[in-house]
Amino acid sequence: MLENDLGGEHYSDPDLTCREHPGRVEEYELERLRTMMIDMIRQPEDFKQWFGSFVTTPRHELDIAPAEPPYEEEEVVDALLGGEKLSRLSGLRVLHIGDSFFVHSEQLDTTDAEALDALCRYTSLGQEELGSGLQNPAFVSELTRLINQGYRYFEE
Repeated sequence: MLENDLGGEHYSDPDLTCREHPGRVEEYELERLRTMMIDMIRQPEDFKQWFGSFVTTPRHELDIAPAEPPYEEEEVVDALLGGEKLSRLSGLRVLHIGDSFFVHSEQLDTTDAEALDALCRYTSLGQEELGSGLQNPAFVSELTRLINQGYRYFEE
Protein backbone atom coordinates (compact mmCIF):
# COMPACT_ATOMS: atom_id res chain seq x y z
CA MET A 1 0.00 0.00 0.00
CA LEU A 2 2.66 2.48 0.99
CA GLU A 3 5.10 1.55 -1.77
CA ASN A 4 2.38 2.27 -4.33
CA ASP A 5 1.59 5.62 -2.71
CA LEU A 6 -2.00 4.55 -2.12
CA GLY A 7 -4.04 6.68 0.22
CA GLY A 8 -2.14 9.84 -0.68
CA GLU A 9 -0.37 10.05 2.66
CA HIS A 10 2.91 8.72 4.08
CA TYR A 11 3.46 7.79 7.69
CA SER A 12 5.68 10.31 9.39
CA ASP A 13 6.51 11.18 12.96
CA PRO A 14 8.77 14.21 13.41
CA ASP A 15 9.19 13.34 17.11
CA LEU A 16 10.47 9.84 16.37
CA THR A 17 13.99 9.27 17.70
CA CYS A 18 16.43 6.37 17.48
CA ARG A 19 15.49 3.62 19.90
CA GLU A 20 17.46 1.33 22.08
CA HIS A 21 15.38 -1.53 20.60
CA PRO A 22 14.84 -0.84 16.85
CA GLY A 23 12.30 -3.68 16.53
CA ARG A 24 9.90 -2.02 18.96
CA VAL A 25 6.77 -0.28 17.67
CA GLU A 26 4.84 1.95 20.03
CA GLU A 27 1.08 1.52 20.35
CA TYR A 28 0.42 5.10 19.17
CA GLU A 29 2.51 4.46 16.02
CA LEU A 30 0.55 1.34 15.23
CA GLU A 31 -2.72 3.22 15.75
CA ARG A 32 -1.63 6.00 13.35
CA LEU A 33 -0.71 3.41 10.73
CA ARG A 34 -4.02 1.58 11.24
CA THR A 35 -5.90 4.86 10.73
CA MET A 36 -3.98 5.47 7.48
CA MET A 37 -4.86 1.97 6.25
CA ILE A 38 -8.54 2.40 7.11
CA ASP A 39 -8.61 5.68 5.20
CA MET A 40 -7.05 3.91 2.20
CA ILE A 41 -9.52 1.01 2.14
CA ARG A 42 -12.40 3.47 2.11
CA GLN A 43 -11.25 4.45 -1.40
CA PRO A 44 -12.51 1.60 -3.62
CA GLU A 45 -9.95 2.04 -6.42
CA ASP A 46 -7.02 2.33 -4.01
CA PHE A 47 -8.17 -0.74 -2.12
CA LYS A 48 -8.66 -2.75 -5.33
CA GLN A 49 -5.13 -1.82 -6.48
CA TRP A 50 -3.63 -2.79 -3.12
CA PHE A 51 -5.62 -6.01 -2.85
CA GLY A 52 -4.81 -7.17 -6.38
CA SER A 53 -1.13 -6.46 -5.90
CA PHE A 54 -1.00 -8.05 -2.44
CA VAL A 55 -2.88 -11.23 -3.36
CA THR A 56 -0.75 -11.88 -6.46
CA THR A 57 2.57 -11.30 -4.70
CA PRO A 58 4.34 -14.68 -4.61
CA ARG A 59 4.77 -16.30 -1.20
CA HIS A 60 7.94 -18.07 -2.29
CA GLU A 61 10.58 -17.54 -4.93
CA LEU A 62 9.41 -18.55 -8.38
CA ASP A 63 11.59 -20.34 -10.93
CA ILE A 64 11.26 -17.58 -13.51
CA ALA A 65 13.15 -18.11 -16.76
CA PRO A 66 12.76 -15.15 -19.13
CA ALA A 67 12.45 -16.12 -22.80
CA GLU A 68 15.85 -16.20 -24.47
CA PRO A 69 15.91 -14.85 -27.08
CA PRO A 70 12.84 -12.70 -26.49
CA TYR A 71 9.81 -13.37 -28.65
CA GLU A 72 8.46 -10.87 -31.14
CA GLU A 73 4.71 -10.28 -31.17
CA GLU A 74 4.34 -11.80 -34.64
CA GLU A 75 6.10 -15.00 -33.50
CA VAL A 76 3.69 -15.35 -30.57
CA VAL A 77 0.60 -14.92 -32.75
CA ASP A 78 1.93 -17.29 -35.43
CA ALA A 79 2.73 -19.98 -32.85
CA LEU A 80 -0.69 -19.76 -31.21
CA LEU A 81 -2.52 -19.71 -34.56
CA GLY A 82 -0.42 -22.75 -35.49
CA GLY A 83 -1.85 -24.70 -32.56
CA GLU A 84 0.82 -24.23 -29.91
CA LYS A 85 -0.21 -23.86 -26.27
CA LEU A 86 1.07 -21.59 -23.52
CA SER A 87 1.54 -22.81 -19.94
CA ARG A 88 1.47 -20.61 -16.87
CA LEU A 89 4.54 -20.61 -14.64
CA SER A 90 3.95 -22.85 -11.64
CA GLY A 91 3.13 -20.80 -8.55
CA LEU A 92 2.37 -17.63 -10.51
CA ARG A 93 -0.55 -15.80 -8.92
CA VAL A 94 -3.12 -14.17 -11.19
CA LEU A 95 -6.34 -12.40 -10.31
CA HIS A 96 -9.33 -10.87 -12.07
CA ILE A 97 -11.34 -8.27 -10.11
CA GLY A 98 -14.10 -6.54 -12.06
CA ASP A 99 -12.36 -4.94 -15.02
CA SER A 100 -8.88 -5.20 -13.47
CA PHE A 101 -6.32 -7.97 -13.91
CA PHE A 102 -3.24 -8.64 -11.81
CA VAL A 103 -0.26 -10.89 -12.50
CA HIS A 104 2.67 -11.27 -10.10
CA SER A 105 1.63 -8.13 -8.13
CA GLU A 106 1.34 -6.00 -11.29
CA GLN A 107 -1.87 -4.60 -12.75
CA LEU A 108 -2.25 -5.28 -16.48
CA ASP A 109 -3.52 -2.61 -18.83
CA THR A 110 -5.24 -3.87 -21.95
CA THR A 111 -8.54 -3.55 -23.75
CA ASP A 112 -9.37 -7.25 -24.19
CA ALA A 113 -11.06 -8.41 -21.00
CA GLU A 114 -12.07 -11.77 -22.50
CA ALA A 115 -8.50 -12.71 -23.40
CA LEU A 116 -7.15 -11.49 -20.05
CA ASP A 117 -9.82 -13.51 -18.28
CA ALA A 118 -8.49 -16.57 -20.14
CA LEU A 119 -4.98 -15.79 -18.86
CA CYS A 120 -6.35 -15.83 -15.32
CA ARG A 121 -8.62 -18.84 -15.77
CA TYR A 122 -6.45 -21.37 -17.61
CA THR A 123 -3.04 -22.77 -16.71
CA SER A 124 -2.69 -23.98 -20.31
CA LEU A 125 -4.23 -22.06 -23.18
CA GLY A 126 -4.09 -21.51 -26.90
CA GLN A 127 -5.93 -19.92 -29.79
CA GLU A 128 -9.35 -21.20 -28.69
CA GLU A 129 -9.10 -19.73 -25.18
CA LEU A 130 -7.58 -16.41 -26.28
CA GLY A 131 -10.15 -15.90 -29.04
CA SER A 132 -10.23 -12.46 -30.65
CA GLY A 133 -7.48 -11.27 -28.30
CA LEU A 134 -4.97 -12.49 -30.87
CA GLN A 135 -6.22 -9.77 -33.24
CA ASN A 136 -5.89 -7.07 -30.55
CA PRO A 137 -2.43 -5.41 -30.80
CA ALA A 138 -2.55 -4.14 -27.19
CA PHE A 139 -3.33 -7.61 -25.85
CA VAL A 140 -0.72 -9.31 -28.06
CA SER A 141 1.87 -6.83 -26.80
CA GLU A 142 0.91 -7.56 -23.17
CA LEU A 143 0.94 -11.32 -23.78
CA THR A 144 4.35 -11.15 -25.47
CA ARG A 145 5.71 -9.19 -22.51
CA LEU A 146 4.39 -11.84 -20.08
CA ILE A 147 6.02 -14.60 -22.15
CA ASN A 148 9.32 -12.73 -22.37
CA GLN A 149 9.27 -12.16 -18.59
CA GLY A 150 8.90 -15.92 -18.11
CA TYR A 151 5.36 -15.89 -16.67
CA ARG A 152 4.02 -17.91 -19.62
CA TYR A 153 5.94 -20.31 -21.86
CA PHE A 154 5.24 -22.44 -24.90
CA GLU A 155 4.64 -26.10 -24.07
CA GLU A 156 7.08 -28.57 -25.56
